[in-house]
Amino acid sequence: MEQGTLFGTILAWVLLLIAMTFDFTTFQMKMGNLAYFVDIPSLMIVFGGTIASTLIAHPMGDAKGFMGYIGASWKPSTVQLVETLTLIVDVSKIARKNILAIEDALPSIENLFLRGGLRLVVDRADREAIVEMMAHEVKYTMAGKDGEIAVVGTMASLCPAWGMLGTLVGLVLLLQNLDDPSAIGPAMAVALITTFYGSLFANTIFSPAKTKLEIYQGEEKVLMEMIRDGVLYIEGGQRPDFIENDLMNYLPPAQKTMYEALKFEGGESGAAEGGE
Repeated sequence: MEQGTLFGTILAWVLLLIAMTFDFTTFQMKMGNLAYFVDIPSLMIVFGGTIASTLIAHPMGDAKGFMGYIGASWKPSTVQLVETLTLIVDVSKIARKNILAIEDALPSIENLFLRGGLRLVVDRADREAIVEMMAHEVKYTMAGKDGEIAVVGTMASLCPAWGMLGTLVGLVLLLQNLDDPSAIGPAMAVALITTFYGSLFANTIFSPAKTKLEIYQGEEKVLMEMIRDGVLYIEGGQRPDFIENDLMNYLPPAQKTMYEALKFEGGESGAAEGGE
């Protein structure tokens, strides 16, 4: 589970819980106050309306996976820039001696984009064809991510709108029952709590999920561009040290430092083994 998402969500809900239940005059927790913030009709309006609008706004194939998209924002990023760069450099060393020897390493490469690109190199595909095919894969992969982000973005924007709609429903019920004091409380609850629910879920679930998915998409695009350049360098017969130095520019500063540290440790290990 991604630590930032977990910590941020817990912090947001804990602060709200304190604000709803803590009496700052007597310094006591009044857990009974939570009952004031639970209203089933309001939940039905906000959640049901948000899901309904999302189904209307997007194709069923995209919209029905909204739970999975939100769940993905709770998981750590699967992008491995340092590991992939190391792998590309190792493959380039093999290719420098015999490019056809890359084929033996293909089954052990987990990244399908890298494996597919190297397969094209082994099969002696035309360079322009390799560029075009890999560019298409980047384009369509990003388009799929755009669709997922758009679904979550729709939920983030429409959730508060349904909260306001629920407020109007509650006000209409309130005005229609002014002569019945017993009906004023429930109507007022719907009027106020729907807005609360709409803002709460938009700002603690949907909007953060959209932002996190956009970050993950950006990281994946960087990885795919690094792989594309690495494959083309290998196809062109570039030296491993040149490939390494150029592709290191794709690494953020922290990961570049990590890569250099791993490289240094690997060099020391190799020197020690050679001395023995």
